[in-house]
Amino acid sequence: MVLLIVLLIAVAAVQMWAARPGRAGVESAEQAQALKAGDFSVISVLAMYSTDTARTALSSYKDALPWPAAYRRIGILKQTLLKQSGLSDLKMIDSAAAIRGFDKATKIRLHREKQMWVDVYSAEKISPKQAQGYVRRINDLNLGPLKQLAVADVYKKAGMKAKAADALLDARFSAKRSMSLAGSLVGILVAGGLVGVVIAGIFLFKIAPQLPHASYYVLSPSVTFAALLIYLAAYFGLSAVAGVAADAARPIMPNLDAVGIALMIGSALIAGAFGLVVLIDRAKQLGQDWRTIGYRTQSVLRDIVCGIGGFLASLPFVFVAMLMAVGLSRTIFQRFSTPEQPFGDIISRGGMLETILVFAAASVIAPIVEETFFRGILFSAMRSRMRIWPSVGLSSVFFAIIHPLPGGFLPIFVLACVMALLRERSGSLLPSMVCHSLYNTIGLALTTLFF
Repeated sequence: MVLLIVLLIAVAAVQMWAARPGRAGVESAEQAQALKAGDFSVISVLAMYSTDTARTALSSYKDALPWPAAYRRIGILKQTLLKQSGLSDLKMIDSAAAIRGFDKATKIRLHREKQMWVDVYSAEKISPKQAQGYVRRINDLNLGPLKQLAVADVYKKAGMKAKAADALLDARFSAKRSMSLAGSLVGILVAGGLVGVVIAGIFLFKIAPQLPHASYYVLSPSVTFAALLIYLAAYFGLSAVAGVAADAARPIMPNLDAVGIALMIGSALIAGAFGLVVLIDRAKQLGQDWRTIGYRTQSVLRDIVCGIGGFLASLPFVFVAMLMAVGLSRTIFQRFSTPEQPFGDIISRGGMLETILVFAAASVIAPIVEETFFRGILFSAMRSRMRIWPSVGLSSVFFAIIHPLPGGFLPIFVLACVMALLRERSGSLLPSMVCHSLYNTIGLALTTLFF
Protein backbone atom coordinates (compact mmCIF):
# COMPACT_ATOMS: atom_id res chain seq x y z
CA MET A 1 0.00 0.00 0.00
CA VAL A 2 2.85 2.38 0.88
CA LEU A 3 4.57 1.71 -2.46
CA LEU A 4 1.32 2.40 -4.29
CA ILE A 5 0.84 5.73 -2.51
CA VAL A 6 4.43 6.74 -3.26
CA LEU A 7 4.00 5.82 -6.94
CA LEU A 8 0.78 7.80 -7.28
CA ILE A 9 2.28 10.82 -5.52
CA ALA A 10 5.09 10.66 -8.06
CA VAL A 11 2.55 10.46 -10.90
CA ALA A 12 0.65 13.45 -9.50
CA ALA A 13 3.91 15.41 -9.23
CA VAL A 14 4.76 14.63 -12.86
CA GLN A 15 1.25 15.65 -13.95
CA MET A 16 1.46 18.99 -12.15
CA TRP A 17 4.96 19.54 -13.56
CA ALA A 18 3.51 19.01 -17.03
CA ALA A 19 0.87 21.65 -16.21
CA ARG A 20 3.40 24.11 -14.76
CA PRO A 21 3.24 27.78 -15.77
CA GLY A 22 5.37 28.65 -18.78
CA ARG A 23 5.68 25.17 -20.25
CA ALA A 24 5.58 24.99 -24.03
CA GLY A 25 5.15 22.55 -26.86
CA VAL A 26 2.00 20.98 -25.44
CA GLU A 27 -1.56 22.06 -26.15
CA SER A 28 -3.49 22.66 -22.94
CA ALA A 29 -7.08 21.65 -22.26
CA GLU A 30 -7.95 25.33 -21.94
CA GLN A 31 -6.57 26.07 -25.42
CA ALA A 32 -8.41 23.04 -26.80
CA GLN A 33 -11.67 24.21 -25.25
CA ALA A 34 -11.19 27.66 -26.78
CA LEU A 35 -10.65 26.08 -30.22
CA LYS A 36 -13.75 23.93 -29.76
CA ALA A 37 -15.84 26.95 -28.79
CA GLY A 38 -14.64 28.76 -31.90
CA ASP A 39 -15.29 25.72 -34.07
CA PHE A 40 -18.85 25.50 -32.73
CA SER A 41 -19.44 29.14 -33.68
CA VAL A 42 -18.07 28.50 -37.18
CA ILE A 43 -20.35 25.47 -37.60
CA SER A 44 -23.28 27.66 -36.55
CA VAL A 45 -22.31 30.24 -39.17
CA LEU A 46 -22.05 27.64 -41.93
CA ALA A 47 -25.24 25.82 -40.96
CA MET A 48 -27.38 28.95 -40.76
CA TYR A 49 -25.76 31.03 -43.53
CA SER A 50 -25.11 33.81 -41.03
CA THR A 51 -21.92 35.69 -40.17
CA ASP A 52 -23.26 37.06 -36.88
CA THR A 53 -21.29 34.58 -34.79
CA ALA A 54 -18.10 34.69 -36.87
CA ARG A 55 -16.63 37.35 -34.58
CA THR A 56 -17.52 35.19 -31.60
CA ALA A 57 -15.44 32.44 -33.19
CA LEU A 58 -12.59 34.90 -33.70
CA SER A 59 -12.65 35.87 -30.03
CA SER A 60 -12.61 32.21 -28.96
CA TYR A 61 -9.70 31.40 -31.26
CA LYS A 62 -7.71 34.29 -29.83
CA ASP A 63 -8.05 32.70 -26.39
CA ALA A 64 -6.09 29.70 -27.71
CA LEU A 65 -3.08 31.74 -28.85
CA PRO A 66 -0.17 31.29 -29.38
CA TRP A 67 -0.97 27.70 -30.41
CA PRO A 68 -0.34 27.24 -34.18
CA ALA A 69 -3.84 25.75 -34.66
CA ALA A 70 -5.28 29.02 -33.32
CA TYR A 71 -3.27 31.24 -35.71
CA ARG A 72 -4.26 28.90 -38.55
CA ARG A 73 -7.96 29.15 -37.74
CA ILE A 74 -7.87 32.92 -37.22
CA GLY A 75 -6.23 33.46 -40.59
CA ILE A 76 -8.67 31.23 -42.50
CA LEU A 77 -11.67 32.66 -40.62
CA LYS A 78 -10.69 36.20 -41.60
CA GLN A 79 -10.06 35.22 -45.22
CA THR A 80 -13.26 33.24 -45.72
CA LEU A 81 -16.06 34.38 -43.40
CA LEU A 82 -14.98 37.84 -42.25
CA LYS A 83 -13.65 38.85 -45.68
CA GLN A 84 -10.50 40.34 -44.20
CA SER A 85 -6.85 39.62 -44.81
CA GLY A 86 -5.70 36.82 -42.56
CA LEU A 87 -2.27 36.34 -44.08
CA SER A 88 -0.48 38.12 -41.24
CA ASP A 89 -2.06 35.67 -38.79
CA LEU A 90 -1.15 32.67 -40.92
CA LYS A 91 2.44 33.89 -41.03
CA MET A 92 2.53 33.63 -37.23
CA ILE A 93 2.22 29.83 -37.14
CA ASP A 94 6.00 29.47 -37.07
CA SER A 95 6.66 32.51 -34.86
CA ALA A 96 8.88 32.15 -31.80
CA ALA A 97 5.90 32.10 -29.43
CA ALA A 98 3.99 29.53 -31.48
CA ILE A 99 6.81 27.02 -31.93
CA ARG A 100 8.38 27.34 -28.49
CA GLY A 101 9.04 23.85 -27.16
CA PHE A 102 8.42 22.02 -30.45
CA ASP A 103 10.88 19.59 -31.96
CA LYS A 104 12.91 20.50 -35.08
CA ALA A 105 10.75 18.45 -37.47
CA THR A 106 7.56 20.21 -36.32
CA LYS A 107 9.20 23.62 -36.71
CA ILE A 108 10.24 22.75 -40.27
CA ARG A 109 6.74 21.51 -41.07
CA LEU A 110 5.14 24.71 -39.75
CA HIS A 111 7.58 26.86 -41.73
CA ARG A 112 6.65 24.99 -44.93
CA GLU A 113 2.99 25.39 -44.10
CA LYS A 114 3.46 29.15 -43.75
CA GLN A 115 4.96 29.26 -47.25
CA MET A 116 1.90 27.41 -48.55
CA TRP A 117 -0.47 30.02 -47.08
CA VAL A 118 1.63 32.82 -48.55
CA ASP A 119 1.22 31.17 -51.98
CA VAL A 120 -2.52 30.70 -51.51
CA TYR A 121 -3.32 34.19 -50.25
CA SER A 122 -0.79 36.31 -52.14
CA ALA A 123 -1.52 38.05 -55.44
CA GLU A 124 0.04 35.38 -57.66
CA LYS A 125 -2.07 32.59 -59.14
CA ILE A 126 -1.28 28.92 -58.52
CA SER A 127 -1.45 26.02 -60.96
CA PRO A 128 -4.02 23.20 -60.71
CA LYS A 129 -1.16 20.82 -59.89
CA GLN A 130 -0.05 23.05 -57.01
CA ALA A 131 -3.66 23.29 -55.84
CA GLN A 132 -4.03 19.50 -55.64
CA GLY A 133 -0.84 19.27 -53.61
CA TYR A 134 -1.95 22.03 -51.24
CA VAL A 135 -5.37 20.41 -50.78
CA ARG A 136 -3.72 17.16 -49.71
CA ARG A 137 -1.63 19.08 -47.19
CA ILE A 138 -4.64 21.01 -45.86
CA ASN A 139 -6.55 17.78 -45.36
CA ASP A 140 -3.80 16.69 -42.95
CA LEU A 141 -4.08 19.88 -40.88
CA ASN A 142 -6.06 20.58 -37.73
CA LEU A 143 -8.51 23.13 -39.15
CA GLY A 144 -11.85 21.88 -37.83
CA PRO A 145 -14.88 23.13 -39.81
CA LEU A 146 -12.71 25.69 -41.64
CA LYS A 147 -10.89 22.99 -43.58
CA GLN A 148 -13.22 22.89 -46.58
CA LEU A 149 -13.34 26.69 -46.70
CA ALA A 150 -9.56 26.73 -47.04
CA VAL A 151 -9.77 24.05 -49.72
CA ALA A 152 -12.32 26.18 -51.60
CA ASP A 153 -9.94 29.15 -51.50
CA VAL A 154 -7.13 27.02 -52.92
CA TYR A 155 -9.30 25.89 -55.82
CA LYS A 156 -10.44 29.46 -56.46
CA LYS A 157 -6.83 30.63 -56.59
CA ALA A 158 -6.12 27.96 -59.22
CA GLY A 159 -9.19 28.95 -61.26
CA MET A 160 -10.96 25.63 -60.47
CA LYS A 161 -14.37 27.21 -59.80
CA ALA A 162 -16.42 24.01 -59.89
CA LYS A 163 -14.25 22.30 -57.31
CA ALA A 164 -14.31 25.44 -55.16
CA ALA A 165 -18.13 25.48 -55.25
CA ASP A 166 -18.23 21.78 -54.33
CA ALA A 167 -15.94 22.39 -51.36
CA LEU A 168 -18.17 25.20 -50.10
CA LEU A 169 -21.27 23.05 -50.45
CA ASP A 170 -19.53 20.25 -48.61
CA ALA A 171 -18.59 22.62 -45.78
CA ARG A 172 -22.19 23.78 -45.36
CA PHE A 173 -23.62 20.27 -45.64
CA SER A 174 -21.16 18.93 -43.05
CA ALA A 175 -22.01 21.80 -40.71
CA LYS A 176 -25.76 21.19 -40.98
CA ARG A 177 -25.28 17.45 -40.47
CA SER A 178 -23.06 18.03 -37.44
CA MET A 179 -25.54 20.46 -35.89
CA SER A 180 -28.40 18.07 -36.46
CA LEU A 181 -26.69 14.94 -35.15
CA ALA A 182 -24.95 16.67 -32.26
CA GLY A 183 -28.15 18.48 -31.32
CA SER A 184 -29.98 15.17 -31.21
CA LEU A 185 -27.21 13.61 -29.11
CA VAL A 186 -27.18 16.53 -26.68
CA GLY A 187 -30.97 16.30 -26.40
CA ILE A 188 -30.69 12.61 -25.59
CA LEU A 189 -28.02 13.37 -22.98
CA VAL A 190 -30.19 16.05 -21.35
CA ALA A 191 -33.14 13.66 -21.20
CA GLY A 192 -30.84 10.93 -19.95
CA GLY A 193 -29.48 13.27 -17.29
CA LEU A 194 -33.02 13.94 -16.03
CA VAL A 195 -33.62 10.19 -15.84
CA GLY A 196 -30.23 9.92 -14.15
CA VAL A 197 -31.34 12.28 -11.37
CA VAL A 198 -34.19 9.89 -10.60
CA ILE A 199 -31.89 6.84 -10.74
CA ALA A 200 -29.34 8.55 -8.48
CA GLY A 201 -32.06 9.47 -5.98
CA ILE A 202 -33.35 5.90 -5.83
CA PHE A 203 -29.82 4.56 -5.38
CA LEU A 204 -28.78 7.00 -2.66
CA PHE A 205 -31.95 6.71 -0.57
CA LYS A 206 -32.95 3.07 -1.12
CA ILE A 207 -30.04 0.99 -2.38
CA ALA A 208 -26.96 2.62 -0.81
CA PRO A 209 -28.15 2.02 2.80
CA GLN A 210 -28.42 -1.72 1.98
CA LEU A 211 -24.83 -2.06 0.75
CA PRO A 212 -22.43 -3.92 3.08
CA HIS A 213 -20.62 -0.96 4.65
CA ALA A 214 -18.13 -3.03 6.64
CA SER A 215 -14.96 -4.31 4.96
CA TYR A 216 -15.02 -7.81 3.54
CA TYR A 217 -12.44 -10.23 2.20
CA VAL A 218 -12.11 -10.66 -1.58
CA LEU A 219 -8.47 -11.36 -2.36
CA SER A 220 -5.38 -11.04 -0.23
CA PRO A 221 -4.01 -7.45 -0.47
CA SER A 222 -0.57 -8.92 -1.16
CA VAL A 223 -2.03 -10.36 -4.36
CA THR A 224 -3.98 -7.33 -5.53
CA PHE A 225 -1.43 -4.62 -4.70
CA ALA A 226 1.39 -6.58 -6.34
CA ALA A 227 -0.64 -6.95 -9.55
CA LEU A 228 -1.60 -3.27 -9.55
CA LEU A 229 1.98 -2.10 -9.00
CA ILE A 230 3.23 -4.31 -11.84
CA TYR A 231 0.52 -2.96 -14.14
CA LEU A 232 1.23 0.71 -13.32
CA ALA A 233 5.01 0.32 -13.55
CA ALA A 234 4.75 -1.57 -16.84
CA TYR A 235 2.24 0.88 -18.33
CA PHE A 236 4.16 4.05 -17.49
CA GLY A 237 7.46 2.43 -18.49
CA LEU A 238 6.16 1.16 -21.82
CA SER A 239 4.39 4.47 -22.53
CA ALA A 240 7.61 6.38 -21.92
CA VAL A 241 9.55 4.08 -24.26
CA ALA A 242 6.82 4.34 -26.90
CA GLY A 243 6.87 8.15 -26.63
CA VAL A 244 10.64 8.30 -27.08
CA ALA A 245 10.44 5.92 -30.05
CA ALA A 246 7.68 8.00 -31.68
CA ASP A 247 9.66 11.25 -31.23
CA ALA A 248 12.76 9.63 -32.71
CA ALA A 249 10.80 8.40 -35.75
CA ARG A 250 8.97 11.70 -36.37
CA PRO A 251 11.59 13.24 -38.71
CA ILE A 252 11.29 10.29 -41.11
CA MET A 253 7.58 9.55 -40.48
CA PRO A 254 5.67 12.86 -40.28
CA ASN A 255 2.27 11.15 -39.87
CA LEU A 256 2.65 9.10 -36.74
CA ASP A 257 -0.93 9.30 -35.49
CA ALA A 258 -1.84 5.68 -36.28
CA VAL A 259 1.50 4.39 -35.02
CA GLY A 260 1.22 6.46 -31.83
CA ILE A 261 -2.28 5.19 -31.03
CA ALA A 262 -1.24 1.62 -31.81
CA LEU A 263 1.71 1.99 -29.42
CA MET A 264 -0.65 3.37 -26.78
CA ILE A 265 -3.01 0.42 -27.19
CA GLY A 266 -0.10 -2.02 -27.16
CA SER A 267 1.32 -0.48 -23.96
CA ALA A 268 -2.04 -0.81 -22.19
CA LEU A 269 -2.58 -4.40 -23.31
CA ILE A 270 0.95 -5.58 -22.49
CA ALA A 271 0.92 -3.86 -19.10
CA GLY A 272 -2.52 -5.34 -18.40
CA ALA A 273 -1.29 -8.80 -19.34
CA PHE A 274 1.69 -8.47 -16.97
CA GLY A 275 -0.59 -7.42 -14.12
CA LEU A 276 -3.09 -10.21 -14.75
CA VAL A 277 -0.35 -12.85 -14.90
CA VAL A 278 0.89 -11.73 -11.49
CA LEU A 279 -2.67 -11.65 -10.13
CA ILE A 280 -3.61 -15.11 -11.39
CA ASP A 281 -0.31 -16.70 -10.37
CA ARG A 282 -0.26 -15.31 -6.84
CA ALA A 283 -3.96 -16.01 -6.31
CA LYS A 284 -3.46 -19.67 -7.29
CA GLN A 285 -0.50 -19.97 -4.93
CA LEU A 286 -2.77 -18.88 -2.07
CA GLY A 287 -5.70 -21.00 -3.24
CA GLN A 288 -7.84 -17.97 -4.07
CA ASP A 289 -10.10 -17.27 -7.04
CA TRP A 290 -8.80 -14.26 -9.01
CA ARG A 291 -12.18 -13.82 -10.70
CA THR A 292 -13.58 -12.39 -7.47
CA ILE A 293 -12.23 -9.01 -8.60
CA GLY A 294 -15.36 -8.88 -10.78
CA TYR A 295 -14.65 -11.17 -13.71
CA ARG A 296 -17.98 -12.90 -13.38
CA THR A 297 -21.62 -12.09 -13.94
CA GLN A 298 -24.96 -13.64 -13.04
CA SER A 299 -26.70 -11.95 -15.95
CA VAL A 300 -24.96 -10.19 -18.82
CA LEU A 301 -28.12 -8.32 -19.82
CA ARG A 302 -28.80 -7.13 -16.28
CA ASP A 303 -25.23 -5.91 -15.88
CA ILE A 304 -25.35 -4.03 -19.19
CA VAL A 305 -28.60 -2.33 -18.15
CA CYS A 306 -27.02 -1.56 -14.77
CA GLY A 307 -24.05 0.04 -16.54
CA ILE A 308 -26.33 2.19 -18.70
CA GLY A 309 -28.26 3.25 -15.60
CA GLY A 310 -25.03 4.12 -13.83
CA PHE A 311 -23.91 6.23 -16.78
CA LEU A 312 -27.21 8.14 -16.78
CA ALA A 313 -26.97 8.66 -13.02
CA SER A 314 -23.44 10.03 -13.41
CA LEU A 315 -24.40 12.68 -15.99
CA PRO A 316 -25.73 15.42 -13.67
CA PHE A 317 -22.90 14.93 -11.18
CA VAL A 318 -20.19 14.90 -13.87
CA PHE A 319 -21.70 18.02 -15.45
CA VAL A 320 -21.58 19.89 -12.13
CA ALA A 321 -18.00 18.64 -11.60
CA MET A 322 -17.02 19.96 -15.04
CA LEU A 323 -18.45 23.39 -14.21
CA MET A 324 -16.53 23.39 -10.93
CA ALA A 325 -13.35 22.33 -12.76
CA VAL A 326 -13.74 25.22 -15.21
CA GLY A 327 -14.19 27.63 -12.31
CA LEU A 328 -11.11 26.30 -10.52
CA SER A 329 -9.07 26.46 -13.73
CA ARG A 330 -9.92 30.14 -14.05
CA THR A 331 -9.19 30.98 -10.41
CA ILE A 332 -7.03 28.80 -8.16
CA PHE A 333 -5.30 26.96 -11.01
CA GLN A 334 -5.32 29.76 -13.58
CA ARG A 335 -1.53 29.65 -13.90
CA PHE A 336 -1.58 25.89 -14.55
CA SER A 337 -2.63 24.51 -17.95
CA THR A 338 -4.15 21.04 -18.04
CA PRO A 339 -2.48 18.97 -20.81
CA GLU A 340 -4.97 18.05 -23.52
CA GLN A 341 -5.55 14.50 -24.67
CA PRO A 342 -4.44 14.24 -28.34
CA PHE A 343 -7.56 12.43 -29.56
CA GLY A 344 -9.48 15.52 -30.67
CA ASP A 345 -6.56 16.79 -32.71
CA ILE A 346 -6.15 13.38 -34.37
CA ILE A 347 -9.85 13.13 -35.23
CA SER A 348 -9.79 16.68 -36.63
CA ARG A 349 -7.19 15.65 -39.19
CA GLY A 350 -9.79 13.24 -40.55
CA GLY A 351 -7.90 9.97 -41.07
CA MET A 352 -10.29 6.99 -41.07
CA LEU A 353 -7.74 4.52 -39.68
CA GLU A 354 -6.69 6.94 -36.95
CA THR A 355 -10.32 7.63 -35.99
CA ILE A 356 -11.08 3.91 -35.74
CA LEU A 357 -8.01 3.37 -33.57
CA VAL A 358 -8.97 6.29 -31.32
CA PHE A 359 -12.44 4.83 -30.74
CA ALA A 360 -10.95 1.37 -30.16
CA ALA A 361 -8.52 2.75 -27.59
CA ALA A 362 -11.02 4.92 -25.74
CA SER A 363 -14.22 2.89 -26.06
CA VAL A 364 -12.95 -0.69 -25.77
CA ILE A 365 -9.36 -1.03 -24.52
CA ALA A 366 -9.39 1.66 -21.83
CA PRO A 367 -12.68 0.56 -20.20
CA ILE A 368 -11.60 -3.09 -20.04
CA VAL A 369 -8.05 -2.52 -18.80
CA GLU A 370 -8.70 0.38 -16.44
CA GLU A 371 -11.80 -1.16 -14.88
CA THR A 372 -9.91 -4.42 -14.34
CA PHE A 373 -7.14 -2.73 -12.38
CA PHE A 374 -8.90 0.17 -10.65
CA ARG A 375 -12.43 -1.04 -9.91
CA GLY A 376 -11.44 -4.70 -9.93
CA ILE A 377 -8.04 -4.98 -8.26
CA LEU A 378 -7.54 -1.66 -6.42
CA PHE A 379 -11.11 -1.29 -5.17
CA SER A 380 -11.22 -4.96 -4.10
CA ALA A 381 -7.95 -4.54 -2.19
CA MET A 382 -9.30 -1.52 -0.35
CA ARG A 383 -12.62 -3.21 0.47
CA SER A 384 -10.68 -5.94 2.25
CA ARG A 385 -9.37 -3.27 4.65
CA MET A 386 -11.85 -0.38 4.61
CA ARG A 387 -15.51 0.44 4.76
CA ILE A 388 -17.35 1.19 1.53
CA TRP A 389 -17.18 5.00 1.29
CA PRO A 390 -13.45 5.36 2.08
CA SER A 391 -12.81 2.60 -0.50
CA VAL A 392 -14.92 4.37 -3.12
CA GLY A 393 -13.33 7.75 -2.43
CA LEU A 394 -9.70 6.67 -2.16
CA SER A 395 -9.74 4.38 -5.20
CA SER A 396 -11.38 7.18 -7.21
CA VAL A 397 -8.71 9.66 -6.12
CA PHE A 398 -6.02 7.26 -7.33
CA PHE A 399 -7.82 6.82 -10.65
CA ALA A 400 -8.28 10.57 -11.18
CA ILE A 401 -4.62 11.29 -10.43
CA ILE A 402 -3.39 9.31 -13.44
CA HIS A 403 -5.46 11.55 -15.73
CA PRO A 404 -4.48 15.10 -16.81
CA LEU A 405 -4.25 17.45 -13.82
CA PRO A 406 -5.48 19.76 -12.47
CA GLY A 407 -8.49 20.40 -14.72
CA GLY A 408 -9.40 16.77 -15.29
CA PHE A 409 -9.45 15.69 -11.65
CA LEU A 410 -12.98 16.49 -10.47
CA PRO A 411 -15.03 15.07 -13.41
CA ILE A 412 -12.93 11.89 -13.51
CA PHE A 413 -13.15 11.51 -9.72
CA VAL A 414 -16.96 11.76 -9.80
CA LEU A 415 -17.24 9.27 -12.66
CA ALA A 416 -14.87 6.89 -10.86
CA CYS A 417 -17.02 7.03 -7.71
CA VAL A 418 -20.07 6.00 -9.75
CA MET A 419 -18.17 3.13 -11.37
CA ALA A 420 -16.88 1.92 -7.98
CA LEU A 421 -20.46 1.87 -6.68
CA LEU A 422 -21.52 -0.12 -9.75
CA ARG A 423 -18.80 -2.66 -8.97
CA GLU A 424 -19.88 -2.86 -5.33
CA ARG A 425 -23.58 -3.19 -6.10
CA SER A 426 -23.31 -5.79 -8.88
CA GLY A 427 -20.21 -7.75 -7.84
CA SER A 428 -19.20 -7.63 -11.51
CA LEU A 429 -16.94 -5.33 -13.54
CA LEU A 430 -19.24 -5.44 -16.57
CA PRO A 431 -21.50 -2.54 -15.43
CA SER A 432 -18.54 -0.24 -14.76
CA MET A 433 -16.98 -1.22 -18.10
CA VAL A 434 -20.23 -0.33 -19.89
CA CYS A 435 -20.48 3.00 -18.02
CA HIS A 436 -16.83 3.82 -18.77
CA SER A 437 -17.24 2.92 -22.44
CA LEU A 438 -20.37 5.05 -22.84
CA TYR A 439 -18.67 8.06 -21.26
CA ASN A 440 -15.65 7.86 -23.56
CA THR A 441 -17.64 6.98 -26.69
CA ILE A 442 -20.13 9.83 -26.37
CA GLY A 443 -17.35 12.32 -25.65
CA LEU A 444 -15.52 11.22 -28.78
CA ALA A 445 -18.74 11.23 -30.81
CA LEU A 446 -19.35 14.87 -29.90
CA THR A 447 -15.75 15.69 -30.80
CA THR A 448 -16.15 13.93 -34.16
CA LEU A 449 -19.43 15.67 -35.00
CA PHE A 450 -18.37 19.18 -34.03
CA PHE A 451 -14.66 19.27 -34.58
